[in-house]
Amino acid sequence: MLSPSRSSRRIVNMRTQHVDKKELEFLYLLEARLASQIFPYGVLEQQERPDFVLHSDGRTIGIEVTQLCREAPRAEAGRLAKVPAKAKEHYSQLADAQAVDVSVAFGRPEKISFNALTTSLAKFVHLHQNKVGMSFERGLPEGFCWIGIHEPREPRGCWHAPRVFDAELASRELIESRIAEKNRRLLDYRLSASEVWLLIVNDQFLGPGEVRTRSDHLANWRFDFDFEKVLLFVRQPSGSGEVLEVRRAERSYPVAD
Repeated sequence: MLSPSRSSRRIVNMRTQHVDKKELEFLYLLEARLASQIFPYGVLEQQERPDFVLHSDGRTIGIEVTQLCREAPRAEAGRLAKVPAKAKEHYSQLADAQAVDVSVAFGRPEKISFNALTTSLAKFVHLHQNKVGMSFERGLPEGFCWIGIHEPREPRGCWHAPRVFDAELASRELIESRIAEKNRRLLDYRLSASEVWLLIVNDQFLGPGEVRTRSDHLANWRFDFDFEKVLLFVRQPSGSGEVLEVRRAERSYPVAD
C-alpha cells in the first residue's frame, strides 16, 4: 500500500533526477490530493490497469493517471537529450582526446539520425579541442546551431544541451483525445474497481511538449466519457496547483415509440 502521508517534496526538484513512470504518477496523484478535497481520504494501492486503487470507507475507486502534452515535441526532446552523453562516449575513444566541457544548441535536427548527430558532434569537438573557451556558430555539423567548448569542471568533462521549448495553449481536441484513449480501456479498469476516475495532469513545468490549460476554456467545454469523474490537475512549477472537474457532455437517447 502507498500511504497518503508520504512526503511530496521530491516532486518539486524531480526534473533534475531520474524518476520512473510509476513513481512520477504517484507523486502527481499525491499532489493532486493535497490540492483538492475532491479525493476522499484513504490508502492507495498500486495497480497496472488502472494505475491506482483508492480504498476509502468501503469504497474502491480506481484512478488512472495520464499526462497532457504534445507527444511529438516531447519524444524529440527525449531523443536529443541523449545526444551529448553519447557523443562524449564517441569522443573519449578518439586518439588524444582531452577532457573538456561541451555545451550545444540544436538547430532543426528533426531529419538527422541520432547516430549522425552524436558522431558529428564528437568529431567536431575533437577537431577543436585545443580551442577551449571558444563558442562556434559557423561551420557546424548539420543539426547544430551553436557549440561551446569550455574548461572541464570535472576530470572527465561534462557535455550537455540546455532545454529549449515553447508552450502552447491546450486545445479542446488535445484533451478530448486523451480522454477518448483512456475511455476505450475502461472495461479493463472496472475489473479492479467499479468506480473509476481519470486524472489528467497538465504539468506546467514539464518542458518540451508542454501545454497550458485555461480554466475558463475548460469551463465552457464538454466531453464524452464513461468515467465516474474526469479531473484535470493544473500543476504549477512550485508543486502546488488546482484540480478542475471536467464536465460531461449531455447525451441524448432515442425515445421509444
